[in-house]
Amino acid sequence: MSIKRLADEAGDTLTLLDVDGFLFAPDLTEDVIKGLKKFPFRDDDVMVCSYPKSGCHWVWEILRMLQEGTIDVPLQEKEDLMMEWKTPEFMDKFPSPRVLNNHVLLKHLNPELFEKKIKIVMVIRNPKDVAVSFYHHHKKLVEYDYKGKFENYVRHYLEGKVDGCCVFDYTREWEREIADHPEHPILVLSYEDMKEDLEREVKKIGKFLGKSYEEAFYKKIADKCTFKKMRDRKGAVYSEWGDNIFYRKGEVGDWKNWFTVAHSEMCDRICDEKMAGSKISFRYTLNNTETNNNNAGS
Repeated sequence: MSIKRLADEAGDTLTLLDVDGFLFAPDLTEDVIKGLKKFPFRDDDVMVCSYPKSGCHWVWEILRMLQEGTIDVPLQEKEDLMMEWKTPEFMDKFPSPRVLNNHVLLKHLNPELFEKKIKIVMVIRNPKDVAVSFYHHHKKLVEYDYKGKFENYVRHYLEGKVDGCCVFDYTREWEREIADHPEHPILVLSYEDMKEDLEREVKKIGKFLGKSYEEAFYKKIADKCTFKKMRDRKGAVYSEWGDNIFYRKGEVGDWKNWFTVAHSEMCDRICDEKMAGSKISFRYTLNNTETNNNNAGS
C-alpha cells in the first residue's frame, strides 16, 4: 500500500491510495481491495460498475427498486454495498438479492463472477462532465486534501492522476473485457441516455434483469429516481460547509461552463488517441431544453 500525493500543473496535490498501480480514494484499505479477488458472490447478486462520477448512485437505486419490486425501498447509501469499501463480512448481512457496486476493473474481481453469470450493469458518461463532477468531489471531500483550481486540474484528470486512473483507459479495459466474455450478461448504459429518457432506460434494465412489470411500475421508478428527488431523498452526505457531495446538479453539458477551448481540444485529442478503434462514443450534449441550460453534475 502506498499513499501518494500527486501534483497538478500548479503544484497542488491530490492524496490517493495506490494499490498495485491502480489509484483509489485515500480512505480505502489495501486488505479490502486485494480481497476482491476472493469476494464470495451469491448466485443472484447483481453488480453495477462505473468510473467514478458516472451515475453509479443513480443506477444502483434503480436496480434496487427493480430487484425488490417496489419504489418504497429502505433509505440506504450505496457505500454499504460498495465492494472496495466494505468487507465481505459486512455485506454478507444484507439479504438477497444484493445490488453490489464498484469503481474497479473486472480484473480486480473474483473470476467466479463469470462462472456464476453475475449480471453486470456498466455505466459510462462523457469524460468532460465527469471531469467537472470529479473536480468538485475532490475539492469537497477532506480526505483528498486538494485545493487546486479547475484550470490546473483538467490535465491532471485526463492523465489519470485520480482515483480510477484514466477514464479512457478504464473504459477501454471494460470494453475489452466485455468483448472477451460475449456470453456474459453485461448491460452497458449511458448517463446521457438516461437523462434523455429515463423511463426507456429503466425498462431496458428491467428487461436485462428478466423482470416483467406493468408499464406503470417503470414509470413510477423513473419518477422516483429523477435527480432532484434522488438528491432530496438520499443526499445525506455533505461537505464540511454544507454542500451536497454526491448529488450536485445531475445534468448534461456543464463542461461548457468550465472547459476552455484548449481544455476541450486537449480532451478530444486524448480521447481520439486512447479510444481509437473503440465502439463506444460519448455524448456531450442532449437535444432538449436541459442541454440548453449547460449544467452538469455528479
